[in-house]
Amino acid sequence: MSTKTTHQIRQSLTKKGFVEDKTHHCYFHLYINGKRTSIYTLLSHGKKECGDNLLAKMARELRLKRKEFNDLIDCPLDKETYIQMLKTKGEL
Repeated sequence: MSTKTTHQIRQSLTKKGFVEDKTHHCYFHLYINGKRTSIYTLLSHGKKECGDNLLAKMARELRLKRKEFNDLIDCPLDKETYIQMLKTKGEL
């Protein structure tokens, strides 16, 4: 079982072009060239760590496989490559 801290996720998503929209939960929307896309995920205010189930759900929301999501958060997957992957999958 792997976990990631919400701080680590928040920091990585922000570096990859996601903008945090703070409401009841923290929604992270992907922006490309200043335009908001339909790609988003949410991160609860109350959690300090996210476990496997939540990480898998976030991966699906970001249109990624779990390993790709780990790469996005751990930084081997950069913003440009992620955007290209989404375009190849027909998500953008």
